Amino acid sequence: RLNRVLQHEQGFADRFLPDDEAARALGRTCWEALVNPLVQSITSPDSSGISPLAWLLSKYLESMELPRRAMSHDDIFGSRVRRLTQLLVHVDPGDPDPDEARAAGCPQSCAEPGLSLSRWEGGEEQGGASQGCKSSSLWGILQCWRGVVQQQVQRFLQAAGQAPDLVERYCGLYQRLRRATEELFGQQASFVLALGQGFAGALQELSFLTTLHVSEQFARYLDRQIQDLHRAAGSAGPVQQLQQMLEPFIVFSGLELAHTFEHFYRHYLGDRLLAQGPSWLEGAVVEEIGQCFPSRFPQGMLSNLVESEELRQQFHLFQLQERDRQLLDL
Repeated sequence: RLNRVLQHEQGFADRFLPDDEAARALGRTCWEALVNPLVQSITSPDSSGISPLAWLLSKYLESMELPRRAMSHDDIFGSRVRRLTQLLVHVDPGDPDPDEARAAGCPQSCAEPGLSLSRWEGGEEQGGASQGCKSSSLWGILQCWRGVVQQQVQRFLQAAGQAPDLVERYCGLYQRLRRATEELFGQQASFVLALGQGFAGALQELSFLTTLHVSEQFARYLDRQIQDLHRAAGSAGPVQQLQQMLEPFIVFSGLELAHTFEHFYRHYLGDRLLAQGPSWLEGAVVEEIGQCFPSRFPQGMLSNLVESEELRQQFHLFQLQERDRQLLDL
């Protein structure tokens, strides 16, 4: 019904309000009257501390873990949740599958693409609600998603904190929640940031001993991955894999965990440098996750290696000059 109201508003603006400023004013009014109260209602926690939107998002994540079946109840539920969240954050979800719409019991008008209050032409917003107008409602949804992510990560760490494949499963969880973020909210950087904040919030609550254990596991995992990329050097694979491999670790920035992670990482880095020598890959890794090293020890180690190599070359040239001078004296 909300979608149909927004379609009606957009049709009215297109037909009777050719002036962009008037269309934007109408869009702001509709957004403030319809969407803001709705978002405030569904993001307000009940007596148990869970908001309706948080419950929906948690159920959506649970449905992602279930095996897929053709046109199941979970598919219909997931489609409805995605269309709701995309509408609320101003993303046009596009045409749903007609069969899916019929299975959900929607009439043909409901199966039409959800229209938002903004009109996009040439990549610029032509009308409807502005970013500032929807900032309060968007903030509520952002905080809700952050809380859902934090709860998911907390449950994972409680269940798998001592597992030997902790980091592999952690990276899998990050990729799953990253994919869910895009499915639910589109390519909006603010929701990716909320995703990282949710991970950081859960990691921040670990005990000191657990933090030590987890940090060492993370550093050891990266050591194995970097060595594998070393062996694959020369192909396009390492360059393409590097950023995706390191993205789950960027959330360490600013946490106490970053200090212990840096401590273990620099020891593994030292072993790699002694065994394999410096390489562009080590520099690329440090550049990508450098914010996770509060004391900048890895950066200092690589910088010292570069300086040492320059001094070695200068000494080599000095030796050649001395030898040439001795030969001239003969």
